[in-house]
Amino acid sequence: MATDINEAAVERRKERVRESYGDVPVQRRRWTISEDEFRSWVRTSRDGYVGSAYVLVRRPPEETHELTPTMSVDGPERERVLLVLPRGEHRWGLPGGGLEGDESFEDAAVREVLEETGIDCELTGLAFCRHDVTTGDGDSPERLHALRAFFTGRYVDGTIAIQPGEMNGAAWIAEPPERLLPGTERMLESSWTWRHSRDSNTS
Repeated sequence: MATDINEAAVERRKERVRESYGDVPVQRRRWTISEDEFRSWVRTSRDGYVGSAYVLVRRPPEETHELTPTMSVDGPERERVLLVLPRGEHRWGLPGGGLEGDESFEDAAVREVLEETGIDCELTGLAFCRHDVTTGDGDSPERLHALRAFFTGRYVDGTIAIQPGEMNGAAWIAEPPERLLPGTERMLESSWTWRHSRDSNTS
């Protein structure tokens, strides 16, 4: 019989989210990773890890810094979003990361964006959550539960300064790249601005 790790804690977090945001969509995803990686995740969960939070940070043209005298731009400035390229990953994603202790998803989201990219942001809403159920590829009967929250947000202040130990890069991007992490792809596909941009480029 399977043993579910963190399931009760994840359900409690879901209730807190519903109390704050109402009937937010919760996507359930099941996936399998190597047994060694799974054992490492289990140890992290035993230490209190229950999930993570990410932010789609928007920066409208009016919040872009003025150009220097020697710099010119062909056409009007466009809205951009902040994406990161994590170490060991070939797909772009949203800045964010794991909750620490009893930290809320909201506090974790803002803190992680600042730590990873040097950008201060303000949350504007919760788009969806994802309930991950992970198993190892060995014979273990354990299933590990975690909750990921995906927020929308806006730029407040700061310039990009990445954590070299965690990120290969970060950028304000106006065109959706081809390689995206699943949660990031869902966030961008739900954005009218980005859908319009992609449709225009393929028509």
